[in-house]
Amino acid sequence: MATTDELTGAPARPTWREWTGLALLALPMFMMLTDFTVMFMVIPSVAADLGPSTTQMLWIVHVGEFVAAGLLITMGWLVGRLGHKQMLLASMALYGLASALAAFAPNPETLLVARVLIGAAAAGASPAAIAMLRSMFTSAQHYGIAFAVIMGAFSAGVAFGPPMGGVLLEYFWWGSVFLVNVPLAVVVLIAGLWLFPRANERTGEKIDMTSVMLSLTAIIAVVFGLQEIADRGASVPYVLAVVVGTALGVMFVRRQRRVASPLLDLSLFSIRPLRVAASAFVLSSMAFVAVDFILVQYLQIVTGVPTARLGLMLAIPGISAVLGTIVTPVLGRRFAPSQVIAIGLLVSLAGAGLVMATIALAPSMVALFIVGTSLVAFGVSPMRLLGAQLIVTSAPRKQAGSAVAVQDISAGIGGAMGMAFIGSLAMAVFGRVLGTGAPAMVSADQLDAASQSPGGGVGVAEEIGGSTGQELLTVVQDAWWMGTLAAYAAAIVLGIATLLLIVRGLRGVTLPTDDHDEPEPASPATGSSRDLAASTSEPRTVSAPAPSDAGHDLLEKGGTS
Repeated sequence: MATTDELTGAPARPTWREWTGLALLALPMFMMLTDFTVMFMVIPSVAADLGPSTTQMLWIVHVGEFVAAGLLITMGWLVGRLGHKQMLLASMALYGLASALAAFAPNPETLLVARVLIGAAAAGASPAAIAMLRSMFTSAQHYGIAFAVIMGAFSAGVAFGPPMGGVLLEYFWWGSVFLVNVPLAVVVLIAGLWLFPRANERTGEKIDMTSVMLSLTAIIAVVFGLQEIADRGASVPYVLAVVVGTALGVMFVRRQRRVASPLLDLSLFSIRPLRVAASAFVLSSMAFVAVDFILVQYLQIVTGVPTARLGLMLAIPGISAVLGTIVTPVLGRRFAPSQVIAIGLLVSLAGAGLVMATIALAPSMVALFIVGTSLVAFGVSPMRLLGAQLIVTSAPRKQAGSAVAVQDISAGIGGAMGMAFIGSLAMAVFGRVLGTGAPAMVSADQLDAASQSPGGGVGVAEEIGGSTGQELLTVVQDAWWMGTLAAYAAAIVLGIATLLLIVRGLRGVTLPTDDHDEPEPASPATGSSRDLAASTSEPRTVSAPAPSDAGHDLLEKGGTS
């Protein structure tokens, strides 16, 4: 597979082989995202068939994402060590076997093991696929298109996972949502052996198992603790999990500075586009991930939208995200990344503002909620696409897998932090309003059960029944109305912070082009980030390097530290 034109030395134009390989890459990315989004629909059927305990069911639902987050750094390193083709094919083989195991799981323990393996496969496939793009598409223009296709596959998986799962569950047993992935994994394995290029550059370093254990334990502990705090409130075990995970993370960072073969090269964070984009992923995920879950409960509890109808309605924001992914590369060819991302964030903020205004002024106008969430999904797409592209193309080719891990972990940690912060804020407001407005006839135990969640409050009101139950239900709805309003106010504040970070931090940064793949060397007088931040009169253009290592040293020594 040629990477440059033999006569001109310019990047080679992709052939049908590369485009077919791209379609093959997009397929597993789409399916793996549907796995995570469809699990909530499978819960009732799994509970009825396998009879798991409450704890087992919680782990079956969430363990895949925990494992995927915890293994991302390790898998990113292995991409550079083993090669992206070998890593992707191994991940697909594991994914197919784990999906078959999940489909025919005879008990909760087997399904839990299968979910762990699916999470591990997802952690390996994502960095391997993105790294492979840099070998398949050496032209900056075509690489941008290919990158958009892969990110679009992620968005499509989120959008169409629930509807697809609903159709399968309507006509088949719950295992069908896993079994459908097995033939797709086989297709990718067989065709990938022929279509996928081998990696020309690999590291010869040995893996540091202590770093592996530190990173795995730290990320899982932090994500687990934050999600449980958001779901069940702050309690000693969950806060302790976050504290221990953070301490292990600090130990991991210190070890990376000492060992000869670090699992994560911390010098990546000296690259300004990578550092700023990763920070923006944390903030934007904090802002816009949690409110989606909160609004779903609002639509069910306050406006009374049936679950089946709600599943179809929520596909509309997913489609909007796909459209945003399609439009972004077109805008990216005419405007700087900071401008496109900033415009997108303004659209998202407008959408969040529309939702907030609808909650305050027209709380039953379901159509306006869908319009608002669709605007949020559309506007976040440039951040996810161009931000991820800046992170990947800023890193040396052999560290592309680690760069993808940085992006995925930033988004994952940000989402968990958002669930903990915004979710806790919504629940605090909910609990306060419920506590002060509940009918006097409701006992302390009933009130405590009702305050655990809005769904729990509805359940208690139905158990009580009569006029007291109806009165309590009204208070529950009013309390969650206030909690959702507070959540969107916090999301808007975090969205504004993300916008300011992008405008300031990515000012002067451009995506690589075929005409100008290497950034100009910066003079020592203007090379530091301190000097760059201080200079406001004549901003210097800093290009993220093209899909190669060319210019990386210049970026590190120039305006990116």
